[in-house]
Amino acid sequence: MKVLSLFDGISCARVALERVGTVNTYYASEVDKYAIAVAMKNYPDTIQLGDIKEMGGDNPLPTNIDLIIGGSPCQDLSIAKKNRKGLDGERSGLFWEYVRILKEVEPKWFILENVFSMPREAKEIITEALGRYLYPENEWDVVDEDK
Repeated sequence: MKVLSLFDGISCARVALERVGTVNTYYASEVDKYAIAVAMKNYPDTIQLGDIKEMGGDNPLPTNIDLIIGGSPCQDLSIAKKNRKGLDGERSGLFWEYVRILKEVEPKWFILENVFSMPREAKEIITEALGRYLYPENEWDVVDEDK
């Protein structure tokens, strides 16, 4: 399987994926040099692509990707932060880069993860953005998981 991990951190997604299947090629986008060092020590065959904001255009994206996995930073979404800016925040707003890469790469599958405690409005925006990617002709709504 060819995997593109966005916001890769220390490649925890790779650990999980290798437990359930085969990872033939693993591309990673990460900016934290310490996280990259850990990932490369454990998985030296990882192909590091750098900052998600600089991917594409002059920096060609990998092709024939089976799975995109990742989740933008949660600091602007989590209830742990006062005055959070949601998807307009500098960090959590990187979700839009995930969507851009998803559209450009067109993988067979994708997994998006993020913090549970985000505001309902952010959940609705994310659901609609991903719904429009998958089924642009449909309308989308979020089902309240608490009911």
